[in-house]
Amino acid sequence: MAKRYDDLERKVGIAEYASPHDGFAAVVKARYSDFIVHEVDLNGNIARLDKLETSAPAEAVSTPMQVETKEESNAGDANENSRKRKLSESAADGDKKESDDNAADKTEVVVDWDSFTESLCKLVGDDTGKEVIAFLQKDEPAEQFYTLPQISDKQVRRSIHQLIKSAEFNSVVRADNHEGRLRVWHKAFFDKMPRDTFVSGSSNPAKRSNKQNKQKKSDWPKDRPNFLQFVLYKENIDTSTAAKDVTRFARLNPKRGISYAGMKDKRGVTTQFCSAFRVEKEQLLAINKRDGVGGGNSSTKGSCIIRVGNLTYSNEEVKLGALTGNRFDILLRNIDTGDDDHETIRRKLEVAGEGFKQSGFINYFGMQRFGKSVDTHEVGLQILKGDFEGAVDIIMREKADGDGPRVLEARQTWAKRFVGVNVKEDEAKASEVEAKCARQVEKMCSRFMMCERSIVSSLSRKPRDYKRAFTSISKNMRSMFLHAYQSFLWNKVASFRIKTGGSTEVREGDLVLLEDKSSGETGGRTSGLKGKCVKVVDELDINEGKFTIEDVVLPLVGSRVDYPTGSSGDFLVELMEEDGISKDAFSRIGDKEISLCGDYRKLMCKPSDVTFVVKEYNDPLQPLINTDLMDLSSTSTEKEEAKKDENVLFGMVIGFTLPPSAYATIALRELTKRPTSSDYQTKLELSGKCNAT
Repeated sequence: MAKRYDDLERKVGIAEYASPHDGFAAVVKARYSDFIVHEVDLNGNIARLDKLETSAPAEAVSTPMQVETKEESNAGDANENSRKRKLSESAADGDKKESDDNAADKTEVVVDWDSFTESLCKLVGDDTGKEVIAFLQKDEPAEQFYTLPQISDKQVRRSIHQLIKSAEFNSVVRADNHEGRLRVWHKAFFDKMPRDTFVSGSSNPAKRSNKQNKQKKSDWPKDRPNFLQFVLYKENIDTSTAAKDVTRFARLNPKRGISYAGMKDKRGVTTQFCSAFRVEKEQLLAINKRDGVGGGNSSTKGSCIIRVGNLTYSNEEVKLGALTGNRFDILLRNIDTGDDDHETIRRKLEVAGEGFKQSGFINYFGMQRFGKSVDTHEVGLQILKGDFEGAVDIIMREKADGDGPRVLEARQTWAKRFVGVNVKEDEAKASEVEAKCARQVEKMCSRFMMCERSIVSSLSRKPRDYKRAFTSISKNMRSMFLHAYQSFLWNKVASFRIKTGGSTEVREGDLVLLEDKSSGETGGRTSGLKGKCVKVVDELDINEGKFTIEDVVLPLVGSRVDYPTGSSGDFLVELMEEDGISKDAFSRIGDKEISLCGDYRKLMCKPSDVTFVVKEYNDPLQPLINTDLMDLSSTSTEKEEAKKDENVLFGMVIGFTLPPSAYATIALRELTKRPTSSDYQTKLELSGKCNAT
């Protein structure tokens, strides 16, 4: 079958392939257990759950960590509801004081609303204060909480906390911190509050944990290392959420929680190294108390499962970035090469596997880098141009990927805010209507629209100040937009370099990496220029054969990087000129908190330890790859040989190890010669003709 290209991929520069073999259509991640990831530490050890202990006392855990959903496709919502349900059940086993607090909530208390309003307005302003009071006085509010505007004054924040905690008002209001903002909760939803974010009330679990940890500090055995290292195994849940769940159910200090080297995605079965400070083994092992296996070996239900194992005490904490890569084992289902003959299919798959093993792949930044709507790089460009209004417009505009009705209405309402207003001639009117619209839209934004909520919250107080509105977004998110534009340029230049110079040989003018000491004391690699040294390849280097294609790097454009010479360097300059910027734009970003010095990234990535096995099967959802939990429970994927008289389906289990910065989706793109977008995958079938087009 011919190579396939995708317009969305081309939009962000993903446009070439490295190897000449023919590709094939295949379904990726039909089941989350089709995508298995094992972390590799700095010493080359692979994180595997090969020991599962359950020696914790029964009372140490109040609820199971396993969550079964009705439909795998609805796992996200079901998991969220289940975690809330578990949290509620866990609260029932809390201390007596918490029970007393909950009982007190049900007692009728007369609140001096005038006094509350006056005190709150002094702290947050009349408009915001009155809106909060009106929200709290509603019997059935549409929202669970009211998010206050960002408050930079620490003393003001402290005063708000004290006001809400006071005995006079804590029966009708509580608050928590989220993403650096204070959320004021209506009393009807006290039971929905995350237990690890309380800033008010006497039921704060963090205070209890701190007290417990102070006690532990004095009791901790002097001859025992401070850190409990362990392997975290998880299915169908992301690392951040899993870490929070472990912290809650093992009753760890919320401020410390657990530490880990890298983030792993939700949709997959992943195993990674973690550590916890001064924690008894029994606390963590309580998580494994639930009977049953899991492991993704059911073809009808999805699971959200967390297990821990391989516990050992160490003087070393597992730190972010302290890994050399990840080992992937991925199942591709219902492979379609365009052939009917089984031997021909097998031969083509073996050729593709060998081609991938020998050539590697172009080290593109994957589609994830550019956001769901593939527009994060566009925002970054506007910031580099100093056009903050343009950046805000892109973030707030209607998205092509299809928002829900309420979110769509919010975006459309924002787009029409100046209808009937001459913005250039009547700035006062423009400011008035924008502030009013911002307050309206903020109430319509979903809790996942963090950037949008920050923007409209800022504009509701300072309308038409788009630079202030953009900088109200968290620093990490603002950096993400700029990094996306750097990635866009890198992808574009990489495609140009491969198209004009090939993927196998070094050519004059290329940049090569001479030295890379970008590792800290713990060995964790750092992004940026520190410890990296490059040179431009000259004719003498070519004649002496000093370098290979695996040494070639391209710059992530910044204020302190070197550039390739020749056509690749010229093409990079042309790209920036077409976008209305120059190299100097990276030295004068209109955001004091962010700097873009730049970096270097390998042009090609060659996976290590590549293995592949072709499978034949009949059941479209048959498990064909073992997880660690399946191995521990001696559950095998091996069934009787595929029946030739039935519809035989072909699959491939491909295994490889990648460095931390490489994308497995891009590796699969090279193997299959097919797009990586979810839109393309949704058009494929698990049985019959995989791709009818």
